[in-house]
Amino acid sequence: MPRLVQPLADGPLDLIGDVHGELEALQELLHKLGYEADGTHPQGRSLVFLGDLVDRGPDSAGVVELIRPWVASGQAQCVCGNHELNLLLGKHRKGNQWFYGEKQTIHEDGIPVPQILADSAIRADLVSFFATLPLALERRDLVVTHACWQPMAIDRLRGLTLPADEAFLHFEQQIEAQLLERKTPRPSIEAGLALQNENPVGVCTSGIEQPTETPFEAGGKPRYVERVAWWSEWPSGLPDVAFGHYWRAVDVSHQPVHRGPYLFPDCPVEEPLGPGRNAWCVDLSAGYRNQQRAVGQQTPPPTALAALRWPERKIVQVNP
Repeated sequence: MPRLVQPLADGPLDLIGDVHGELEALQELLHKLGYEADGTHPQGRSLVFLGDLVDRGPDSAGVVELIRPWVASGQAQCVCGNHELNLLLGKHRKGNQWFYGEKQTIHEDGIPVPQILADSAIRADLVSFFATLPLALERRDLVVTHACWQPMAIDRLRGLTLPADEAFLHFEQQIEAQLLERKTPRPSIEAGLALQNENPVGVCTSGIEQPTETPFEAGGKPRYVERVAWWSEWPSGLPDVAFGHYWRAVDVSHQPVHRGPYLFPDCPVEEPLGPGRNAWCVDLSAGYRNQQRAVGQQTPPPTALAALRWPERKIVQVNP
């Protein structure tokens, strides 16, 4: 079983943000980046996927089918995102109904979202692949995870050879015992934050959270905590960090997704983040495009599937 923290490949890279089942957009982006149909690049570049390959979009299984041989052969790498983790844990969530062979609908009107549905064979195949994915990749100049690189959390994962879901449950049991010992009320915001922020698997795949001043709805239920822009404290002395997860807007004036405070208010997507100008969010909300198709939006808010070219430090995008 591979380690949860692994070395990042040497040489020039293209780091692709949350694909969310957008197979055609992925193929278009790969072509734009200069990759051959077999995933090779004439200049010797290699691919790194930042997690959330699946859910929401039209062909999640097709995305995995495309890249899985490349990952298996070592010519590409991929980290586990929160959507892969949810499927490993058997969590039935809004957006992953396709995995359970069910149609997803949106709004009260029951408008169907176009998706290819999984059968039992596809489910087993996908779970076996997701169980091999690490949570973090690192080399001297660049580190990679899906949602949040917190050095303390990464250190707790070093050396572990469990699949991500087994590691998640291992840490969750420890936190549950501590909550019981502290007599923390359940359910409560305090308990929920502990289960999120003290579990290193949860930190890597979903980030850090804090109480919100204004509750909002996400995933079909009210939320009383919000995501933290941890990169705002990522100092210049650390390597560059690349991640996805955070539904960044291509155009800040047309945010496709409103889930709590917008975390990128003053920075164009082409620019690095943080005080050291060395953090990169490569999620440009491609996962929202399938809902836009379902309701027939003729002029949808701009979304994109994006890649970070390294070491060029350049964002390349295609509109799905």
